[in-house]
Amino acid sequence: MAIFQYNQERLYRKDPDLHLLYWGKEDCKPGHTVGPGVRDLYKIHFIHKGTGFVRIGNETHQLNPGQGFLIYPHVISYYEADEAEPWTYSWIGFQGVQVESILSRTRLSPEQPVFPMDRRVMPSMYEQLTEANAHAHSADLQLKVILYEFMTALLEAAPASSMGDVFPNKWDSYMIQAMEFIHAHYNESISIEGLAALLKLDRKYFSAIFKEATGLPPQQYLLQYRMNKASELLEKSNYAIGEIANSVGYQDQLIFSKMFKRVKGVSPKQFRNQTYKNA
Repeated sequence: MAIFQYNQERLYRKDPDLHLLYWGKEDCKPGHTVGPGVRDLYKIHFIHKGTGFVRIGNETHQLNPGQGFLIYPHVISYYEADEAEPWTYSWIGFQGVQVESILSRTRLSPEQPVFPMDRRVMPSMYEQLTEANAHAHSADLQLKVILYEFMTALLEAAPASSMGDVFPNKWDSYMIQAMEFIHAHYNESISIEGLAALLKLDRKYFSAIFKEATGLPPQQYLLQYRMNKASELLEKSNYAIGEIANSVGYQDQLIFSKMFKRVKGVSPKQFRNQTYKNA
């Protein structure tokens, strides 16, 4: 784990409107947890690999590569890396009198903190900030520029208006539409050809830009999303495994069990039994 702490008092004097406190990156161990607890700052995590979930209040959100989540100050939060595929994430912590106003222009809230990462700024934030911090005479200005670029990207990635709006970067719009469609229709029969056609894109081109944005091919992203949803149902309900299979898009329970074991490392039945033992 690597963490950089900036001189927050010095930076606050120079820019009380929006200032960076720290940033870091970590390859999490299986089941790695943070919280439950509260902070007095804003903290954003960017998911680069693996999966996990964040729980805020009564709301639990599964996260996959290519997504980010925002922790608000003075709000109890808890997040946990997946046991089979723990996530690699980076983060930034920040404060400022302008932050609330900026976030009001997004659709984000403490209850709905998840957003799609943009492809230009967010995946490399950690590296950009670390490099900027190495320039002793101009680090404060460079860090400020990167933070404002991030806020601009966040406004475009999670606008307060409908996510179906056309964004200045059409590439990002395609990814947002694709993810929204998958998240809304994962329990139905989805083909990559059909999704590409819906977006009016060539299948190979769509698959290439989707993988660049999320780190996964679209079919693998769909599979992981379905298995994460299945895990939630196995943990929180008494539905039969066949019913859960149907709920996440599989009419054949045997195929579902095979796919679940491929992703999670254990069968659905074993996963449920482990959950009960740990409860």
